[in-house]
Amino acid sequence: MHFHLATLADFPAWHRLREELYGYIDPAHSEAEIRHIVEDPALTTYLVFDENETAPIGMLELSLRNIVDGCLSSPVAYIEGLYLVEKWQERGLGSQVVDFAKKWAMEQGCSELAVDTELDNERAQKFYLRQGFEETYRVVQYRMALPPGEKS
Repeated sequence: MHFHLATLADFPAWHRLREELYGYIDPAHSEAEIRHIVEDPALTTYLVFDENETAPIGMLELSLRNIVDGCLSSPVAYIEGLYLVEKWQERGLGSQVVDFAKKWAMEQGCSELAVDTELDNERAQKFYLRQGFEETYRVVQYRMALPPGEKS
């Protein structure tokens, strides 16, 4: 297995993997997020390849966050998204992807790695617990769009 830093040149494959993982996200929003990830130095994505495959078998989206609930350090390395194509799941490869994320986090000078998952995604919760993550909180997050106006 090897990891390739994603760029806009990888857009078609990256977008397809995001659609498989985040099927509920509007494609235009996903496209905007990909462009944002490429431009923001605190965000990065790696495409995951098997040595025998020409197309990526998964992806790993990572970030550096200033504040993460349950963490005491800053910045905190964060797994924003981890996905393996269905036929590559249940083969122990997810552990290798998490190991890569841990290595990346340490290279960024982080002492903590965090992740979240949907409240009803028990499969992912069990996976992350097996990887050594500890549950910190269960929350429902909200957002509010503010009207455009003067910024101070």
